[in-house]
Amino acid sequence: MAQQFEYETRLTQPRDDVFAWHQRPGALTRLTPPFGGGPDKVTEAPTDGIEPGSRVKLGVSVPGTFGTVHVPWTARHGDWDPPHYFTDRMERGPLGEWEHRHNFEESPEGGTVVRDQVTVRTLPQSLENASGPSDKLMRGQLERIFAYRERQLRGDLDFHDEHRGPRLRIAVGGASGLIGSQVCALLETGGHEVLRLKRGASSGPGVIGWDPAKGRLNPHDLAGIDVVLHLGGSSIATRFTDKNKDDILRSRVESTQLLVRAIGQVPADQRPRALVVGSAVGYHGTDRGDEILTEQQPPGDGFLAHVCDEWEKAAHGAEAYGVRVVNVRTGLVLTPSGGLLRPQLPLMTAGLSGPLGGGKQWQSWIGIDDMAGAVAHLVLSEDASGPYHVAAPNPVRQKDFARIVAGVLHRPAIVPTPLAGPRALLGKEATEELIAASHRVDVSKLLSAGYRFRHENLRDCAEHILGRVD
Repeated sequence: MAQQFEYETRLTQPRDDVFAWHQRPGALTRLTPPFGGGPDKVTEAPTDGIEPGSRVKLGVSVPGTFGTVHVPWTARHGDWDPPHYFTDRMERGPLGEWEHRHNFEESPEGGTVVRDQVTVRTLPQSLENASGPSDKLMRGQLERIFAYRERQLRGDLDFHDEHRGPRLRIAVGGASGLIGSQVCALLETGGHEVLRLKRGASSGPGVIGWDPAKGRLNPHDLAGIDVVLHLGGSSIATRFTDKNKDDILRSRVESTQLLVRAIGQVPADQRPRALVVGSAVGYHGTDRGDEILTEQQPPGDGFLAHVCDEWEKAAHGAEAYGVRVVNVRTGLVLTPSGGLLRPQLPLMTAGLSGPLGGGKQWQSWIGIDDMAGAVAHLVLSEDASGPYHVAAPNPVRQKDFARIVAGVLHRPAIVPTPLAGPRALLGKEATEELIAASHRVDVSKLLSAGYRFRHENLRDCAEHILGRVD
């Protein structure tokens, strides 16, 4: 028997604007929840937007007997009538037949009513029980997914209303990464053109080929680009061996130097106006205790502080060519999809989390959506320049971080975790810089630049990204 579900979202924006948002690249990435129980990853972008016949591939996390199982989900778009509705149907996935109709109606009070209508004819095994399919479980999960989608859509549309201006051409390094993929999607849904810098690729539609290790980047490919955004670099979540440290440093500094050289070779009237490059709050070193850290302070001690300092210096070479330079000093980015939170969630869910390494260290966290929003804001703000702390305004001690996030999962956080475990995995140096470091950063400069946070406190952020909003 078919199960039917409907969800209503009311927005202040005109129907044409809301429908146009859904047509743009990046919309599905922005709407896909990271917390599982349904499609939680776009593995292959739509072949032709939301037009009839367009196909998209996603990954679905399904709870199984021996843990979460990741299965593919392929959907094909069907009938549409812009700006009134479009449809899609699952062709392959855990639900035997799934049809989704997206309706867009003009509200009598102004704005738009979006009605999502879902018809499911079979349920995944995880939603079966002894008495048969559980309509209540299905509806509860769909409610979580579409409530998340509503918050995302509302937040993104508000962001674009605040950033109305000319459509830009933006070249992005690190576009496939945890942060880069969300930044690109947010910019694309705002109507900006994003060209992804891809290693080893040939330049073509939407792609700029480059090879930082070999110093290969054609300056011609940056002509006509408005902003270059570079967030790439080798992972720091590793043992700090001499080889790994060399890779971490060189991957950031040399790629940035290559971009600066290429920008300098572009004719002045076609040259990018801005270069926005990653960095991290690790610029301040490791053992800063309760000190409130500002962008004006000199770099701290330690390997990551040295990396950030050299990375920022490399970026500022572009100022010689009249280019605006921004350094994004990233805090601890929160999402179930990766970063700090992902490895902690199994213990938190089991009620086995608690203070880590004593729990007194300060953690300057930021949700993935504010991370993407703040970076996009700095890209689009012509007055922004220099280093910016990109973290939420309310840092917390690690013991409070564990308690608050576990509390959102309705679990205790009372099991202390010594640093012996991380040291065995990462080694002493990496543990001290990645796990035990204390950073209490001030974000007044970002707020003064006009960025408005979606989630200023940790509980609100955790409820959103985990889909646990009451």
